[in-house]
Amino acid sequence: MPKRILILTTKKGGHRGSSDAIKNAVFALNPDVDVNAADAMVCYPGYTGKDDEKGYVAFTTQFRFFWKLFYEFTSFFKGFSNFILYKTIFKRFKKMISEYKPDIILSVHPCFVGSVGKCLKKLKLKIPFYTCIIDPVKHSRLWHDKKCDITFVPTVKMYDELLKKGFKKENLVHSGFPINEKFSAVNKKPKTEISLPNVLMVSPSPKRDKVSLEFILAALKHNIILTVVTGSDEKLKKYLDKKLSGIENVTVLGYISDMDKRLSDADILIAKAGPNMILEAVKMCVPVLITGNILGQEEKNYQYIVENQYGLKCGSPKKLSAAMDLLFKNDYELLKRFSHIEQSCADISGAKVIAKYLVEN
Repeated sequence: MPKRILILTTKKGGHRGSSDAIKNAVFALNPDVDVNAADAMVCYPGYTGKDDEKGYVAFTTQFRFFWKLFYEFTSFFKGFSNFILYKTIFKRFKKMISEYKPDIILSVHPCFVGSVGKCLKKLKLKIPFYTCIIDPVKHSRLWHDKKCDITFVPTVKMYDELLKKGFKKENLVHSGFPINEKFSAVNKKPKTEISLPNVLMVSPSPKRDKVSLEFILAALKHNIILTVVTGSDEKLKKYLDKKLSGIENVTVLGYISDMDKRLSDADILIAKAGPNMILEAVKMCVPVLITGNILGQEEKNYQYIVENQYGLKCGSPKKLSAAMDLLFKNDYELLKRFSHIEQSCADISGAKVIAKYLVEN
């Protein structure tokens, strides 16, 4: 019987992107392994999977401060939160385990770490249980479970931080962030010259649609070709289609499945601080300009980009315009330097590292 690996993830979004990257890396090592990247949200009563990403987008944009309060509360009261989650998911998680019978479990979602550990203890199952943290800087304490066999972390800084919090070295691995191999500088067209910068902008602001428009207009003050991707936010796409009608050198797209190609063609990424998006850009050596963040888990991701010289923080349209001036001056000197530095990033091979552990242990 082939090894059966259960990955606890979501249907869409960053968690799914990370789990798919790990799944693909596992198959690259051993195509005979059975991997089930399951939407763990089915363990919640009443969950249907319909428009789950839209609901998350609405909560984190329209009710930003309520999301911040919810995030901080569940993180600070970790024990209480895990108990409630455990009680909520137990019956459906038990069914998932009994049907699939995994040999190993990996969670890439903080809500399915401590709660799943409690479920396994209740069921008296000694299945190896791993966790992969996918927040590069600030992360919820729900990720923290010292009873996990292994906790994979994206950065050395986080590795050192968790050691200080009492994690044992043998249970902690600096894996890097899990990114699909299709996001690779190998797939990027080499450019010896930049005559007209190709700028990719992805959901630039989690605030009002008007703020996103202001960032777009600030970028268009420069001589560029701009592609704006709104993802699952259909309301934003309709708004921008109307407001940008007739303006040259800008294209607005909704949900796309070829982000690797878009990044391959891009000279700059302008985006909010979503970890998957900004690290996919780093892996493809595309400098990043961060224009916003979801309150809570994304608040400090800009630090990773700025401290490592992969890009700049631009918290307002005015600052975005100034940052683009900096990148473009002296024949794009700073832009090229950021892209060159990104080539040595040590935090983007997580999928391969994690897959090796899953296959060999």
